Amino acid sequence: MPNRHDQRWEDERKHIIEPLESEGWESVEGPDWVRDSVPDSIRKNIGKEYKYDHYHGDTFVYKAVSGVHGNTVHIFRKLKSDYHETTPEEGTCPNCQSYVKRYEDDEYLTCHRCGWQYTLIERLKNLF
Repeated sequence: MPNRHDQRWEDERKHIIEPLESEGWESVEGPDWVRDSVPDSIRKNIGKEYKYDHYHGDTFVYKAVSGVHGNTVHIFRKLKSDYHETTPEEGTCPNCQSYVKRYEDDEYLTCHRCGWQYTLIERLKNLF
């Protein structure tokens, strides 16, 4: 028979960690600035319907998620380029979150704020 700690861990794994990992989020300890920014409303939430906040770093988007039994916070991360949807015509720059748009005859989708580029020709080759 599992003890209380084992059951608690199994609940966290089943209701929070596995579902988010199946969506492409990676469970991490998280940087201190994310952990320190999590409000009490998330830390103290109890139940299978978790609360969360997103935090945008330089390379990753972090998701701080409440635990099933309260007083626990799980930190997940995903690359910005995987988090922000980008189409060949327009989208959000995964580096600085600026709006980007392709102009006629452009071979690249370029962010004019930070210089990030998305090669449209390579994208089309990958689709076919």
